[in-house]
Amino acid sequence: MWRASIEILDFVSFTNASYSGGIIITDWFSHNKKDEAGNKKEIKITVRFLSNEIRAEGIEVTIHERICEQNNINCKITKKKSKLESEIKIAILRKAARLQIEDRKKFKKDKKKIGTAKY
Repeated sequence: MWRASIEILDFVSFTNASYSGGIIITDWFSHNKKDEAGNKKEIKITVRFLSNEIRAEGIEVTIHERICEQNNINCKITKKKSKLESEIKIAILRKAARLQIEDRKKFKKDKKKIGTAKY
């Protein structure tokens, strides 16, 4: 799931990516979105790995939103529940399942090659 998460989130830079710690945290990013008052809105995505198995309970996706007044002053950060959390989680799980299938096929091919090699 680690590799799948890195590939799914490759559009943004990471502030923390610790395989041994089981966490990926993106940097703050936005697509120049502003709220009704003209305040700048950014999000940060955190992915926690709770298991090495590819299953819904094995991964947790959290989104934080930062809204700052003009010139990045008076920022307010909140944990945001949104559809995006589940969309990212599903995308990671699907990608991880595809990668696992590809890895198994490659392993079987490599195993056949080793078994038929002549020395």
